[in-house]
Amino acid sequence: MGAEPNLRALRQAPFRGLRFGPFEIDTESAELWKAGARVKLQLQPFRVLALLASQPGRLLTREEIQREVWSDGTYVDFEQALNFCIRQIRAALGDQATTPRYIETLPRRGYRFLGEVEVIEPRPASDATPAQGTPVAEPAAEIPTVRLFPRLAPVAARSWLETVARRLAPWVAGLVLGVAAATAVHSLRTSDATAPAFHRLTFGRGYLGAARFAPGGDVIYSAAFEGRPLSVFAVREEHLDPRPIEVAGPRLVGVSATGEVAFLDDTKPFRGEGPTLTRAPIAGGPAREVLTDVRAADWAADTDEFAVVRGSGSLRRIEYPIGTVLCEAIRPTHVRLSPRRDRVAFLEHPMRGDDRGDVVVVDRKGVRTTLSSDWASAQGLAWSSDGREVWFTASKMGADNALHAVTLDRQVRMIAPALGRLILHDIAPDGRVLVERTTMRQETYFRRLEDEGERDLSWLDLSRLVQLTPDARQLLFVESGEGGGPEYTTYLRRTDGSVPVRIGPGNPTALSPDGAWVLTVPVVARDRLQLVPTGAGEVRILQDPGIVDYEWAGFLPGGREIVFAARERGQDTRMYVRPIGSGPARAFTPPGVAVWQNTVSPDGSALAAPCGERWCLYPLAGGEPRPIAGTEGRWVLGWGDGDVLYMRDTQRLPARLFRLHVPTGRVEPWREIAPADRSGVVGIHGVSVTPDGRAYAYSFSRLLSDLYVLTGLK
Repeated sequence: MGAEPNLRALRQAPFRGLRFGPFEIDTESAELWKAGARVKLQLQPFRVLALLASQPGRLLTREEIQREVWSDGTYVDFEQALNFCIRQIRAALGDQATTPRYIETLPRRGYRFLGEVEVIEPRPASDATPAQGTPVAEPAAEIPTVRLFPRLAPVAARSWLETVARRLAPWVAGLVLGVAAATAVHSLRTSDATAPAFHRLTFGRGYLGAARFAPGGDVIYSAAFEGRPLSVFAVREEHLDPRPIEVAGPRLVGVSATGEVAFLDDTKPFRGEGPTLTRAPIAGGPAREVLTDVRAADWAADTDEFAVVRGSGSLRRIEYPIGTVLCEAIRPTHVRLSPRRDRVAFLEHPMRGDDRGDVVVVDRKGVRTTLSSDWASAQGLAWSSDGREVWFTASKMGADNALHAVTLDRQVRMIAPALGRLILHDIAPDGRVLVERTTMRQETYFRRLEDEGERDLSWLDLSRLVQLTPDARQLLFVESGEGGGPEYTTYLRRTDGSVPVRIGPGNPTALSPDGAWVLTVPVVARDRLQLVPTGAGEVRILQDPGIVDYEWAGFLPGGREIVFAARERGQDTRMYVRPIGSGPARAFTPPGVAVWQNTVSPDGSALAAPCGERWCLYPLAGGEPRPIAGTEGRWVLGWGDGDVLYMRDTQRLPARLFRLHVPTGRVEPWREIAPADRSGVVGIHGVSVTPDGRAYAYSFSRLLSDLYVLTGLK
């Protein structure tokens, strides 16, 4: 399987629509394209974008937009629906409200499209009849003609917008559109049911950490708004002014009936273990440590008992109460106790760094049951108030999660369709539901140090960096959202901003030293590795006896051998080495010791990996690991020229990078990296530095979230 061609170039038929920058709006098919690749955009955001782009430079008021796009009188909370559409449009275009390239917001007035727009119309075939005896030429293919919209002047675009609406009417009739919460409510109403109500609680620009209902009518939540660090707040539905709560750690996991909060404190220096479970009074007072090395937790609100997730590897323990192991699971999250405290529900995530997962419950006897599996994105889980169902937010493709419920006999139903990306936080005993609605985007930036600033090399919706080549000329990255499809998509892109080359499906992990092959892990068949050619050639499959789950793989210098992180059945992740050709795989680290980016030494003899509070060099040939002085409290990124290691600290934002001279243990600060607009930036990941230190690249997730209380859901 080689690189695939430009999809737009394969379309032989002319199309009708608009063009601006690298984007094209196809009004016949209601599709948005970017440099030949289709960009996923739902119908209602598409209609808003088409309307704005049809009148560039002109302010369109919110009332005008409502009249044009929602002219059929559809029941909808228009303000929330329009805000949702604008966020989706900006995510698709890679635009930002603070520094707009295409969509400008005029507060309390409306929106304006910036820049030049071209109208593309198929040239009509001539109906002239040739004179008798004149040779008739073969009919020529229709060639689109292009004219430029006049700037700052209204354009009579309604005719073709109505044409699009008519063409898409059958789709609209058959689809539940994730346009806004109220639209979903309308689609869910029945003649004998009261429509659910949505009450918004937060209004900042940024992301939410967690949220819980609290005694006395409060809602406790953690959030990072306007670029500030994650903090904890309390708010009431009738009084929306947030009140800060002073606690030592912002990772909220529970609220007790007696007015205490439980949180995970990860503010202490890196010690090779997880955060500390801590409890403290909401009204203020000293915090008390409960348990160390806790990855997730839930509080039985009317007792002093906790359900916890413990362990530092991929395979972790579910304990309830503390000290009683119910089962083991792969990277479990969102652990929640049932109302009767007879079961624990959680989400299990088989892929590291990915929220793909399953809904699982375990009872007090340790009997584990998978209730629903193979969700492309799963975040947010809670028990229904009667304990008969587990409610969760998930999607089968992309990251726009809907609200679902599953019974203990595995019957799944949808409660509310995707309204953007939904994340369930809590369900109160009276049936009120606490839900986050968020817009999610992953972005990738690159910089040569001699350049003035960083270059945005993001492509579709979830662009995650995998590798920057040593010469800083190419990026290997993956699209794991709607744009990447259910099996994800691997791309290579030159750092000059050229159009990416699509390599094929799969989750990529490394590019070979000669640039000819990409190692990938198939999303739906993780018991194998694939060697995918970047040009012509056939895909090669690598499998090893006993391995049930490959998590990462990289090339050794020379490209003839690989190292990989993988699991055998019932075992934790460890590192292996094997030749690309024939030959067995051999483990060289103990279970629980693994890395997920290439830290093999330049001579190919050892790999840097965590060993307690510091990092060690593990010989690939086997033998005792050698501690690396200077790595305490830091994370190794990879090797530079000579005996230099690049590292970063555990701070999320900005990422502080260091250079370590391994023979002497001397550490020197190198650089701090972060995007200029930090609002909604959860953290920086996938940092890659060239060996000579003259260029770097990184990815980050940006979440823009609002918190709602929903009533009337059943």
